[in-house]
Amino acid sequence: MARLHRVGRATSNMQLRSQKRDFTSTIAVMTTSNDSSPESQKKKTVKPKRTSFRPKFIVAPTSSKFPILTALKKQRVDPDSIDHDKILLKYPNLIPARLIRRYKRFLADVVLLDGIAKDETVEIVDKNLGTKSDGDGIIDDEEVVTVYCPNTGPMVGLLEGLPNARVQLSKSSDPKRKYAYTLEMIQINNGERDVWVGVHSTSANRMIEQALTSRWLTELGHYDSVRREVKFANNSRVDFVLTTNAKDGTIVHEKYVEVKSVTLAMDGRGKSSSRCAVFPDTVSTRAQKHVTELTDLLSTTTKGLGNRKETATHKVSGTIVFLVQRDDCTAFAPSIQHDKKFAELCAIAAKSGIQILAYACALEPDETKKSGTVRLLESLPLHGAAS
Repeated sequence: MARLHRVGRATSNMQLRSQKRDFTSTIAVMTTSNDSSPESQKKKTVKPKRTSFRPKFIVAPTSSKFPILTALKKQRVDPDSIDHDKILLKYPNLIPARLIRRYKRFLADVVLLDGIAKDETVEIVDKNLGTKSDGDGIIDDEEVVTVYCPNTGPMVGLLEGLPNARVQLSKSSDPKRKYAYTLEMIQINNGERDVWVGVHSTSANRMIEQALTSRWLTELGHYDSVRREVKFANNSRVDFVLTTNAKDGTIVHEKYVEVKSVTLAMDGRGKSSSRCAVFPDTVSTRAQKHVTELTDLLSTTTKGLGNRKETATHKVSGTIVFLVQRDDCTAFAPSIQHDKKFAELCAIAAKSGIQILAYACALEPDETKKSGTVRLLESLPLHGAAS
């Protein structure tokens, strides 16, 4: 019985092993048939690895949603192409003349000096008073030309040389202009030498704009763009606004810049070589208004834009730039002698945080080439109100 039991058990084990082999064979057949399908072949396909290295090239975008600002364009100029002489203005065509008189504020009579010696004195003869002389240097009144004088002030200290003050004129090609010539600069003697002084008041704005876009006025700090004639306050306009932007393009700082043209100089105390440029040369309610509005801008957290107001969410500051259009001054000060209120307003503005700067420039006409340039000089130290 025991032997039969062992034989039966062995037979049972053999049957189990046979069933296991059959099951394994069935699974193998099913797997082989599935792997032979096209999808399986795709999955099993392995792409060979590249053995050669190909660098990745980054293509710069052809356009940007952020415009390139004027000041940044100037900053990216090749250093070798930068004019290190800091030319503020170029006159391609200057005409020498003698200033006879200035009248009605914006008009002046001159005698053109084409063909007349540089140091020759001229004499004007009015036909209604007498006949023309045959002597050298005598000019008929028909040769007197009326020109536009772009200066609102009395030009204190500049007209002592009349009626033979040497001047330089520019000429417009616009046929609609009533006066083709414009008075640009006048030559004076300061007791030591001859000095050219710029009398075209609005040229100061053009020159400062050149300095701003060229980033020559380092005292103004960093900025990204320059805007001119920006409305603010009570329908007033400020000459320039310097804007600084964050990386996302939002405005983080606006600096309001007002420009004043300076022509008058006063001798230092007992030192003729120490001259202080002063502004203004007469009472100027307009200049007083500009300083007051700029001071008020910093004293409030809101700014007026036309008929609407908005809260200033960025830093706002102000600067007054005095451009001295002559090269013989060693300092600058508001003139308490000519406009006491303006001098006081400048002191208040400085205490409230308004930045006050002064720069000198050299006017350099070349009569042989009938052209000229204006060159930026150094900044001038500020003195207290000049009396």
